[in-house]
Amino acid sequence: MLKSENVLNDIANDEWPIRCAYWQFEYQKQIPKRKRRETRKTGLVLTGNGLSLNVDKGRLLIKDGFTHYPQKAARFEFFKGALDIPPRIVIVDGNGSISIDAISWLSEQKVDLVRVAYNGHIQTIMSANGYAADPKLVAWQRATQSNEKVRLKFAIPLIRTKIEETIKTLKEYLPESASRDKAIARADKALTELKAKPPASVGELLAIEGNVAQGYFYAWRALDLKWKATKAYPIPQEWQVFFSRSSLFKERQRIGNRNATHPINAMLNYVYGMLESRMRIEAIAEGYDPNIGIMHNRNLPDRHSFVFDRMEPLRPVVDRTVLKLVAEETFSGADFQLQSNGVVRLNPELAKRLFFTPERLI
Repeated sequence: MLKSENVLNDIANDEWPIRCAYWQFEYQKQIPKRKRRETRKTGLVLTGNGLSLNVDKGRLLIKDGFTHYPQKAARFEFFKGALDIPPRIVIVDGNGSISIDAISWLSEQKVDLVRVAYNGHIQTIMSANGYAADPKLVAWQRATQSNEKVRLKFAIPLIRTKIEETIKTLKEYLPESASRDKAIARADKALTELKAKPPASVGELLAIEGNVAQGYFYAWRALDLKWKATKAYPIPQEWQVFFSRSSLFKERQRIGNRNATHPINAMLNYVYGMLESRMRIEAIAEGYDPNIGIMHNRNLPDRHSFVFDRMEPLRPVVDRTVLKLVAEETFSGADFQLQSNGVVRLNPELAKRLFFTPERLI
């Protein structure tokens, strides 16, 4: 047999390109069909090797990257002022090039550019609105941050909404189980307590929220993860079930939740990452300082506390994206890569697919 034939046989028997092609097809299915004059509502997601953004004769030319062979790289062309220009472009991992002219073009056309790392963490955001905080809003943030009573007035509605959405997710997206029933009862009790006896401090409020979250994620243990059995892409025994939102491997204390060691946590990190980018862009666009948190009062340079404040009510909403995927799909070991430190990395096409939440949050 010729060497080229051997290569083709290896490709045909390799699960990786098959799964890449599958998730690429699933991603394309999520993109709504648009009429020519219909305004584009969703963002454009790019990934893979060799992607590029350039400008030629006033047009923005985009080439998506390669993730598998054989694959035809998608290409996009946008004219200035056109109705189909996406509100933001998201680059998921991958590599390539962006010209200075492309950056200027995006800024002029008010298109946000978001760069997401392999673990779902936001690396860079180029907001078309820039960062021009409104002094009055920043003053409100600082005054609210220093007044416990006003902090509570801001925080309680956020947590109440989060608990209400948590109950909806438990009832509609989690399989029936004793742990699910207990989590629903715990969340219902928390709502009653918030109304009958409001907490006296944000610390007490977060304790209530933490108790609900503990029961909520415990109910996730009833999830039925379905796996294809392949010798080429075996999976650890720990992946057969979901046990904890925290990492379970030896580097747990150092890497925390941001570098997941279970596929479900890895997928959650991606949808949370996209939610984080949206909340940061909105906060900046409205004139807030993303660093000055109210409920999450942590003034750390890489921890935009105000962004995490605004994320809270939507966390159980974006969870539904992952839960729906788990319920509908049979996964392959080729959908995930286990790194040397136990961290799980998603197939880039699967990561790309995850950025389409039911509510089109991007």
